[in-house]
Amino acid sequence: MIALAALAVAVGGCSRRAVEDLPDSESWDARLRTSADGRAEVEIAAPYLARYTRDTVYTYLGPAPGDTASSPVTLRLFDADGQSSGSVEAREVWMYEADDRLVAEGRVRMTQQGSDGAQIDAARVTVQGERIEAEGGVQARVQGGQTRVEAPRVVVGEGGSFTASGGAVVQLGGSAQATVRAQTVSGASGRYEADGGVRVVSSGGRFLEAGRVVWSEAAGRFTAPGAFLFDGPGERVRGVGLSASADLSHYSFRRASGQIEVRE
Repeated sequence: MIALAALAVAVGGCSRRAVEDLPDSESWDARLRTSADGRAEVEIAAPYLARYTRDTVYTYLGPAPGDTASSPVTLRLFDADGQSSGSVEAREVWMYEADDRLVAEGRVRMTQQGSDGAQIDAARVTVQGERIEAEGGVQARVQGGQTRVEAPRVVVGEGGSFTASGGAVVQLGGSAQATVRAQTVSGASGRYEADGGVRVVSSGGRFLEAGRVVWSEAAGRFTAPGAFLFDGPGERVRGVGLSASADLSHYSFRRASGQIEVRE
């Protein structure tokens, strides 16, 4: 996603002799636009830039040493055709050239454009190739904004696939219109899998609890292959092997497991 090799040419400013941890070059109020073959790759605006070429080659963007009130770093990203593909805003950014990796920290907001794009707010975001890893109070809209995710950690991959872990809350889009809470929730190509203390709440207030729940957009069904608890208006069912409609209003199951309660 991010080509950083052009920074070697683009970064200017004051140069220093290589002494201990001092940068090899640095700039204040940096405004850069890298390019390759006339195509834009990264556009940078930062209060301070420092480039290091010893051991690990990287560029630091953020507040200058001793500055606690500077403006955030902003980056505009471009695709292989030179078209805008997204942006990053954060307090600090590290750009590593050897593995084409970007690390942003401090009130990070990242946007990725396109039908499978995302908007991510987090304490820390790492981007490498098509993989985006967000950590720390993550709030995101993924899969082109159709799915909302809250979790301590979210990984977004190619095609809008994602995995939210550490205790996730996912608001499904499409025909489901339901909220899923679980230890881990992953989604790709219209299929969502939730594992660990799963609770699905429909827009109508019905809920399903199970150890594992799968939603298929193509089938329009929730399935819970193991033990489950279902609760809806006038009924409460415990059983094994549930299949339910998108709003949980229609369901079937393989067998009951101790409790079927019908309330008037």
